[in-house]
Amino acid sequence: MRCSVVIPCHNGADLTRHCVQSLLAQEGATPAEILLVDNASSDDIGSLARLHPSVRVLRQASNLGFGAGTNAGIRASRGELVLLLNNDTRAATNLLLELTRVLDSSPAIGAVAPVSNHVKGPARLPVGAIGRNAADRAAIAAALRPSTAAVQDVDSLAGLCLLLRRPTLDRVGWFDERFGHGNFEDDDLCLRLRLHGYRLVIARRAFLHHEGHATFRALGLDLPTEIQRRRRQFLDKWRPDPAGRATIAAMHADLRGAATAAAAAQRIWPQWPDADWHLARWHASNDDHAAAARHLRNLLRSCPQHSDAALALGRALRSLGDDDAAGAHLLQTARTFHLDAMQLARVLGELGQLDLRRNRPASATAHFLAAAALQPADGSLHNWAGVCQLAGGDLEAAERSFRAAAAADFALAHTNLGICLHRLGRGDEARRSFERAVALLPDDATARQNLLAAAGAGAGATAPVSSRGS
Repeated sequence: MRCSVVIPCHNGADLTRHCVQSLLAQEGATPAEILLVDNASSDDIGSLARLHPSVRVLRQASNLGFGAGTNAGIRASRGELVLLLNNDTRAATNLLLELTRVLDSSPAIGAVAPVSNHVKGPARLPVGAIGRNAADRAAIAAALRPSTAAVQDVDSLAGLCLLLRRPTLDRVGWFDERFGHGNFEDDDLCLRLRLHGYRLVIARRAFLHHEGHATFRALGLDLPTEIQRRRRQFLDKWRPDPAGRATIAAMHADLRGAATAAAAAQRIWPQWPDADWHLARWHASNDDHAAAARHLRNLLRSCPQHSDAALALGRALRSLGDDDAAGAHLLQTARTFHLDAMQLARVLGELGQLDLRRNRPASATAHFLAAAALQPADGSLHNWAGVCQLAGGDLEAAERSFRAAAAADFALAHTNLGICLHRLGRGDEARRSFERAVALLPDDATARQNLLAAAGAGAGATAPVSSRGS
């Protein structure tokens, strides 16, 4: 038996029915069994067993909560793989196929999660509620197939949908039942998986629609209060462990505390990959980029598709003055790692800067233009593209870029636009651009010098000079 799906539920029979039906429609990897853990529901969850012979309803005498209810399902499961799933979800038809493919790709992977419309962290896909509809889920899944990277390593996964091997669960332990109705039981499980050296990955071609907090609403629970309560339980549990202290310090943006605890944790948990992550960020914040690079390479050996670590390594190499290595690494990261639009635009902008430092203006222009297309509201990217085009003599293209930068409220673009217009022989327009630059940047000596030059005022005034990126 290949895969058991465990779905704890308390009421919400209609939501659960949609969830089960989406699982029964899976292509190529239909679950061997679907276990509905009925946490003392008052509606007709039991009738869902009639949907298919693979569906079993495990009636509980009381509401066990999410963690204990899930554990009851794990206990009854017979598959070598276990999918832990919220009942207020609907799966795209390729969900199980993609999750299984990713999990099977490496024994080092401990848990796999899909992307979703309602989830924390980098697994979130901002598509709103359209995934309620099966045709729209199919369209979303089709759009995800050509994505650059099928897999993304992360430090933690949300518990709404996790595929794991049963032996892995037995090794690290099931959900900690102290977390009651839910929240932080997934953080707790993920930390235990990491301490045993497992990778946590997002299958970026698998999509799951999630309604979000349906059970909490049905129970009348105040979500912020519940989150704070479970957070305190998580902190109390993990403070005695140095890995826990490092994790807690990182939650509070305490890089030094996280690094100090991580160094101690490495002696107890030598397989824990996040120790290198905490240490790398601490060293980078103190400009010890060689040490940061060493820890980042260690992390990437354990978690080879960790986008944030790959980006951080490229920046460490750049800070060390190795422009060729930094450029090659960042270009490879852009091509083979999952990056969101903002991250990719930033990488392309950094590649443009490196190209300028290495006297590669054509490549720099292409990188800045590509970055600006991804983030059109970032005036600095348009401005840098204009600087490159101006240096290359393409005045019309430079004017378009500087105007786009100015429209995005990048003040320096007005100075550069004035220079461009002056070279195009449009003196009155150039003067007005310099006047605008001085109004926006009253302390900028170059803007004032160029205004004087354009007006022909002052002893020794010359043609406007000094186009700048920042």
